[in-house]
Amino acid sequence: MMELDVRVPSKGFIETIRERIAELEYREATDAATPDTCEELVDLHEFLDKLYTMSLEHARKTLQ
Repeated sequence: MMELDVRVPSKGFIETIRERIAELEYREATDAATPDTCEELVDLHEFLDKLYTMSLEHARKTLQ
């Protein structure tokens, strides 16, 4: 799993991840995926989930 220290995610960063996920999912759908493609896809989904969790935690702290 990739690790980045992201305290405030930018919309551009998240959009870049979403675009990469869409590209990898397209490869899977067209049977052009490799084991590395599948692993990267899982890593990106996990990373995006972690990023959203961090954003929610930050929002909760800000609202308190």
